[in-house]
Amino acid sequence: MWDSNSNQAGATDEGMKTKSNQNETIITPDFIPMIRIIFWNSMGFFFFSFLIPYVTVQLLGVSKTELGVAFSIQTIGGLLSAPIVGFLTDRVSKKVLILIGSFGRAACYILMYIGILFSSFVLFTAGMFVLGFFVGFFWTPLDTLISEKSNKDNRSFAFGKRAGMIGKGNAVGSIISFIIFWLANTYVPENLFLVYCPLLLFAASNIFGGFMFHMKVDEKLTYDKHIFNLFPSSVEPSVVSKEPVISDTPLKSRNNLAIGFFVGFSVLVLAFMTSNINQMLAYPFFQVYLHDELGVQDPTLIMIIYFPSQIISLLLAPKLGKIADRINPVLGMVFVSSLGAFVTWLIINSTSGWLFGLLLLFDSTFAWGGNLILQNILSRISKIHRGKVFGAAQWLSLFGAALGPIIGGFAYDNIAPFAPFLISIFIELSVIPLYAIAIKTLKPYMTEKVDL
Repeated sequence: MWDSNSNQAGATDEGMKTKSNQNETIITPDFIPMIRIIFWNSMGFFFFSFLIPYVTVQLLGVSKTELGVAFSIQTIGGLLSAPIVGFLTDRVSKKVLILIGSFGRAACYILMYIGILFSSFVLFTAGMFVLGFFVGFFWTPLDTLISEKSNKDNRSFAFGKRAGMIGKGNAVGSIISFIIFWLANTYVPENLFLVYCPLLLFAASNIFGGFMFHMKVDEKLTYDKHIFNLFPSSVEPSVVSKEPVISDTPLKSRNNLAIGFFVGFSVLVLAFMTSNINQMLAYPFFQVYLHDELGVQDPTLIMIIYFPSQIISLLLAPKLGKIADRINPVLGMVFVSSLGAFVTWLIINSTSGWLFGLLLLFDSTFAWGGNLILQNILSRISKIHRGKVFGAAQWLSLFGAALGPIIGGFAYDNIAPFAPFLISIFIELSVIPLYAIAIKTLKPYMTEKVDL
């Protein structure tokens, strides 16, 4: 009996050592602690996304077009800050930027809470603007750190780990907010202080997460330096250098390379922008559609139906990242975009709230799969200008995200409730060739190449 347990324990220890050794060649030692801290910053994501359509339409009584404007105001804040953050990320401490972003999200939650208490649409949307402005201070430097602390061949997996931790924080925060919201709405619905107090809890969790990140993450430790320390004899010293390589390529050839890169990157960010128009066309109106068209009146029930699509797809992200690292990115985008369009068509033909929620889960999962593929591509374009690359892509995607809710709200009010979803199908299919052209054109110019 002792020998059996001993052997089993030995096998377990060996398995843990093997897993540890594998992690050493995929990510830096502080990667997992860095990702774990995201838990605190993501606890309010679900409650925040639920509140925007619920408060604006059901509580404040605004139109669907005004709901679209509210979403766009958040994005406009991001448009103003994205170029600044992209520039700063390559020049100043990323931990400081992330701390600023955490404080900005906390300020957003507090402003939204005050706006609800005073029934002020202006204050509520001001909070959304603050969030939009400061969100780039968090995600752009964080995405850069994730890229710097992971192996190029496992980059989608690394971003999937980030999304998975968002899902865990989101799940815990959702349970907390659901219990408080349900109990307060059931027994003291007129007491807005209690009904919406989770916003204050999540403001505090963001401040705590920002400080923890600032204290525990070593932003100077990159994957290249880590691998060079592990295997100094098998890695060339130049791999850790941040100095650009001086090429002997003739000037004419270099000009052609610059043109090719510019074309590929331009098409990629155009596709990013179009995709975000598509994603935000229908997203603000999921809950409104449930309430108005499918007859789901109870806000707690809407929360339950909406919950899986916002949480489960994130928890699946690490697995999706592993798959994304092994497939051709063009085929991957064709697959997720085609299935996403098909699921959207099923959504507008659903007659049950529960079926609607299940289809939203599939739609969200496909969207995250495509997002991981694209983050992988962005991270490998340049090592020394990652902040600028992520900042540029974010700016144009935010521009698309600002247009989407306005177009969707106008279509919902003036054409039909299903119109934003129908337009989304056509856009999602039309963006496939853009991604194919961009990925194939950029492939020769990647500073980190992978064989797929």
